Amino acid sequence: MVKRGLILILGFACIYGLRSLSAQTRIHIPEPYGDSFIESELISEISFIALQVERYGIIMPDMEMRVDDDEFFILDNKSAQCVYRFDNQGNLTNTICEKKIATKSKNEPELKNPVEFNIDIYNKRVELYNFENSTISRFDYNGTEIDQISFTSNPSDFIRSKTGDYWIYTGWNNTETQYRLLKANSKGSITGRRLRLISRCAATEGFAFYARQNSILFWELLGSTVYNILDKDILPSYSFDFGIYKLPLDYHYLDGKESFEMLNQKGYYSMKKYLENDNFAYFFLNFNNNNQREMFHIIYDKNSKQTHIYTENAGLGAFDKAQAITENDELVFLVLPRKIRQLMSNDNDYMPMVFSGIMDEMKTLRNPVVLKIKLSSSSDQQFEKENENEELEQYYFEE
Repeated sequence: MVKRGLILILGFACIYGLRSLSAQTRIHIPEPYGDSFIESELISEISFIALQVERYGIIMPDMEMRVDDDEFFILDNKSAQCVYRFDNQGNLTNTICEKKIATKSKNEPELKNPVEFNIDIYNKRVELYNFENSTISRFDYNGTEIDQISFTSNPSDFIRSKTGDYWIYTGWNNTETQYRLLKANSKGSITGRRLRLISRCAATEGFAFYARQNSILFWELLGSTVYNILDKDILPSYSFDFGIYKLPLDYHYLDGKESFEMLNQKGYYSMKKYLENDNFAYFFLNFNNNNQREMFHIIYDKNSKQTHIYTENAGLGAFDKAQAITENDELVFLVLPRKIRQLMSNDNDYMPMVFSGIMDEMKTLRNPVVLKIKLSSSSDQQFEKENENEELEQYYFEE
């Protein structure tokens, strides 16, 4: 018992010690409260791309979307279980599906198409993961199948790096491995194991990766630290202080039922997305307990070094999480026009003037749109304001 306790303590020391000592930027969220996201002073422009699909319901806002420059890849995880590829005008370019495998017995169902996917932005590939046989089918962007490989462990999420290797996230309390992060070669064979965690808590999985040109962003659903993966190095980049809602160190001692009950009684933050470019870092978090649910958009302005915490109407969930951030400082969402219209007519929500330019067009649309919200650094705004004041002052004295 002493040995087991010592192993657990060392494991926690390794995990939490790395987080607290090496994280570059600390973000403090003491209480589940913030300003309204749509009233953010950082929002400078709004634009959208209407997706051109023939009938309503083919694309829905809760589908997972990946973005590569001006191309949008959306996984239908409900019916067709294919990836739809759209161009920057919203035209459906092509549909990418794994071939179904025929079975000998008529009573046996066919293997379903995959329910996980990734786009390899470095080699322009779409990769579809099938849980039924632990395989990844790799296609080019036009839908031509390149090859198929197998993983030895089912991933919670996976991504391919610029060097061609895979990073696989396994989650917490995975029965197949004590490591949360696995590295595999281009054929799927495991070549490395990182971030060991011995845990009895409720099994916890979620999306965990986002690809940038020079690094891979990595986060965990119930984690408080996010990382940059640079080839062999995994470097903490942001650390969250959740105050009284931070998971205690002994959380992983609890069994599944106890840990689940503790989370819901006390309340907890769950991280659904981490995006970053040269100017901003973006995080989408949920807060939940037995009586409360909140949605948060957290934006860290790298230029001004300021953290902006925003809430969203959780009952409506018009925006949900951003799916990508462009190098032009645009947050990219997949939203339903109907929810934007509801938000506009809600007495509790104020729609700023920046949204007015899209409202008339939104009234005629039914299918989801790719909505882009352009951010402007608060330091840039301050500079513009100072320039305006200088110009007014100069004009005054000249007069």
